[in-house]
Amino acid sequence: MGVGSAKVLRIDGDGNAAPGNSDTTPDGFDPRIFTYGHRNVQGIAFHPESHQPIITEHGPWHSDEVNALVPGGNSGWDPRPNMAGRVDCPDDYCGYQPNQNEGMDRKARAAYMPMTDFETYPDAMTPLWTNDGYSQGISSAAFLKGEQWGDWNGRLVVSFLGIGFGGTPLGQRINVIDLAADGPTIRDMTEMPLSMGSARFRGLEMGPDGALYVANDEGQIQHFTAE
Repeated sequence: MGVGSAKVLRIDGDGNAAPGNSDTTPDGFDPRIFTYGHRNVQGIAFHPESHQPIITEHGPWHSDEVNALVPGGNSGWDPRPNMAGRVDCPDDYCGYQPNQNEGMDRKARAAYMPMTDFETYPDAMTPLWTNDGYSQGISSAAFLKGEQWGDWNGRLVVSFLGIGFGGTPLGQRINVIDLAADGPTIRDMTEMPLSMGSARFRGLEMGPDGALYVANDEGQIQHFTAE
């Protein structure tokens, strides 16, 4: 398998496969591939204790995901027609069938075109979180760092662009997630208070001053501190 779409790569400074990749890459795969079977990865951050890569990924009109990657893992996205109970789809791609405007409950959409297809791939990586079955445009990821964040020091933050049609709540927000290093598993999740109000949050980055910098689709860089 080549390094086309639906992959996360792990490479060195010269663009070659990073040492150790060959120990986990499935037979016949390009050795630069770290994980595969993804739909639309938006953000990646590394757990401050375990250093495990954590990604955010857009769902297909349902089930935005947060995933903890394991070497050689399959994320389980397979939008082919005529499998898993599906029939023909336009352009041989079922990834947008059905969409939110067609009135089907989000859980029924997830059953028809699963984001992680455990029926076809029983060994697929299990998502840490699936946004209660909603697709709200999950975007970036970062880990808060610094004692100034108090109990939030070391916690994962994920942002959302928001969608808000077809009965889906808009969902523009930044979530703060407490991840246990062992597993990992989610111990707690809360929504970050936003004094500036909501926006289409696109990118998250910790600054050298210990603040969280947030890029939005309105062309702004916002600066968030613990106070």
